[in-house]
Amino acid sequence: MAAGAVAPGDVLLIALPSHDPRGHEQEGVRPAVVVSVPQGYVRYPVVIVVPLTTRSGDWARRDPSLYLPLPAGAGGLPRPSVALVDQVRAVDVKRVRGYLGTLGEMDFKLIKNSLLRLLGGDPS
Repeated sequence: MAAGAVAPGDVLLIALPSHDPRGHEQEGVRPAVVVSVPQGYVRYPVVIVVPLTTRSGDWARRDPSLYLPLPAGAGGLPRPSVALVDQVRAVDVKRVRGYLGTLGEMDFKLIKNSLLRLLGGDPS
């Protein structure tokens, strides 16, 4: 899949690599929301994504600005999920395994605003 074939707000299945040493980063094949597609000359085609998880807990409720809940059906998600904004990363387009759908404007705007806050920007 080429980087130009996806757009911000798309929900993709991404193969995230294992880490050594193991930590708390997401890995394996999982959905992720595209937050940016670099434009212009890039060394290698990548998409910038926020990984999703179906797990939730007190940690997600403590800081909903970093851990945004998404209902089943949003962007083609088969199950309720949590956007892990604190795990934003660049992923080579070779790791894209499929397309699930596109988030609605409000869900995507919440993720963008959370990402801006995380990076010290003004979400307004």
